Amino acid sequence: MPELALPPPASQALLREGAALGVWRLCAALHGREATPNGQWYSAKHALAADQRCNVLVLPRSERAAGIMLRFGDLAGELGHLMHPVIKVPTDSGVTNDGQPYMIFGAAEGQPIVRACTSLPLRERLQLIVSLCDALRYAHQQGWLLAEIDPALLWVSTDRTLSLMGMGLLPMPDPADPFERGQGLGSAPGFASPEALAGDPPSLVSEVYGVGALMCLLIDGRLPSQFGADPEAASPAASWPGLSAVERFSLDALCAKAVAPRADRRHAGVEALAEDLRAWLAGENHSALALTPMPSTSTAMAQESELPVWPPKVHPVKRLAQTVMLVLGFAGLTSGAWFGVQAWQQRSPDSSSAQRLAGPTEVKAPTAPVHEPAKVANRPKLETAAPIKPAVTTSAAAAPSMPMPAPKATVAQPAKPQVTPPAADQSRGQEKAASEPEVR
Repeated sequence: MPELALPPPASQALLREGAALGVWRLCAALHGREATPNGQWYSAKHALAADQRCNVLVLPRSERAAGIMLRFGDLAGELGHLMHPVIKVPTDSGVTNDGQPYMIFGAAEGQPIVRACTSLPLRERLQLIVSLCDALRYAHQQGWLLAEIDPALLWVSTDRTLSLMGMGLLPMPDPADPFERGQGLGSAPGFASPEALAGDPPSLVSEVYGVGALMCLLIDGRLPSQFGADPEAASPAASWPGLSAVERFSLDALCAKAVAPRADRRHAGVEALAEDLRAWLAGENHSALALTPMPSTSTAMAQESELPVWPPKVHPVKRLAQTVMLVLGFAGLTSGAWFGVQAWQQRSPDSSSAQRLAGPTEVKAPTAPVHEPAKVANRPKLETAAPIKPAVTTSAAAAPSMPMPAPKATVAQPAKPQVTPPAADQSRGQEKAASEPEVR
């Protein structure tokens, strides 16, 4: 399905000379028939005082024009307090007989800055940027900032005097109020900062980007968005062969800092930008040289990124120590496993033979007490002739005469020699019997 869009506005017809706009009478169209997106400029004079002059901006009938008129209605009283020779603020507004809105500005002469600078040398162009920064410094002190940058609203007279048609001035948003986002209607294409395009409210750093983009346009004739990826093509100062290598490098660094994509890499305000421009004009160093080499490559941007780099970088000595520790640990585990296997192999034959020997004895164990007592009972008769009185000697002499079990059974069940207690008990009984007549 094709996208739906409104047709482009029709070309704005010029108003006739002498047309009445309230108390003002149009004199002539300014800047030829080049009607900018903001409208067509006219010079006018007061109907009752011919010596009073003004400039009139007739806006096309559009949503943007309606927003401009509504915003002026809210800020007209506050804009009247700005008193600076460079800043020309709107003082009145209305609608023509054809339904076109218009705004009245203080009188100013000159051509748009881009057209006026075509015949100016580089240093005079940069001096105009310094004058603009000084005017914005005053606006900051009064609580205003230039939220909408448009080169068509900057005029330069024949005597190099700058005039700012302050239609893009807005009060500074309160950072403590999350709902106050300003009433900006957007800068001219190519002059809006990345954060402004993302929907952020106007700020001092976004103002720096717009002024920096204007500076690049005056130096090289291109906007930052028109620079290529080639570092040579991205050098605005390269279009001025009369500059030395140091001057060219310094000016490129200054431009790169002013239009940096990240807001935290730019100048904190146009005041700092003006100081750097004055330092460059005087042949001195400036703050932008701290970001050299410029322009920064993708590799340098990746190294300076806030995101952590993975895998993390490790010092060579630390990496060697980690490798040695890993090898030693693996060797220790391997040797321990080898010794464990050897010990298990040495102990396994003994345990298997013990199990083989213990097998048959466990089966014969219940029958041994049944047969052996009879054999042991007859043995003391052979030993009674010997004059052996101590019970210990009798049991000791009876033990050798007792038939010994097989060697295997002795190894497996060493408790069998303990079957002699019946002989000892019998000898004790005989001794007791022998002693009884003596007691009687």
